[in-house]
Amino acid sequence: MLFEPLQRLARPIPSLRQRRITFIETTWDKLTLAEEINDLYDDSPLENRLWTELKRLKIRAERQEWGDVDKRKYALDFAVYCSKGKLDIETDGDEWHANPEKAAKDNLRDNDLESQGWQQLRFTTHQVQEQMSDYCIPTIAETINTLGGVQEEGRLLPHKINPKLPPGMFQPGLFDL
Repeated sequence: MLFEPLQRLARPIPSLRQRRITFIETTWDKLTLAEEINDLYDDSPLENRLWTELKRLKIRAERQEWGDVDKRKYALDFAVYCSKGKLDIETDGDEWHANPEKAAKDNLRDNDLESQGWQQLRFTTHQVQEQMSDYCIPTIAETINTLGGVQEEGRLLPHKINPKLPPGMFQPGLFDL
C-alpha cells in the first residue's frame, strides 16, 4: 500500500475565537500536537518563533487573520484584539525590507489598516532572532497595555501583559479598569 490509512484525530482542534477556516497548510507533527487552531499554521520560522513566545506568555493572538479594506485583502501575521483597539504584529524577513517595491506595498497596507483602526508593529529577522526578550516582547506588551489589554471572551477584565511576571499573571490595580 502506497499510503498509510488516515488516522482519526483523538480530539477536535478548537478555534478560540470561533473562526471558520477551511484550509491550513500544516505538518503532521503540528496537526497531532495542536492545542488550538493557531498551532496548525506552518508559516515562516520568524512567525513560528514569535507564536511560541506569544503562547508562552499567554497572549491571545490570531494567526493569519484577514483584514479587508476597499476590496483589498490583507493577511495579518498576528491579530490581537484589545479593549481599546486592534493590533497587527508582522514579522518581516530582511529580504522583504530590502525591496523598495514591497516597502511601497507595505505603506499602502499600513495606511489601509490604520484607517480601519489597526495599529501595526513590525519586527525584522534580527529583532525576532536576537532581541525577542529585550525588544520584541516588551514592545508588544507595552502596545497591548496601551490599547487597554487583550480582550478575551468570558473574562471580565482585559488581560494586561507584564513580561517580568510568570506567563499569564497580572495583578490589576485600582486604576487598570
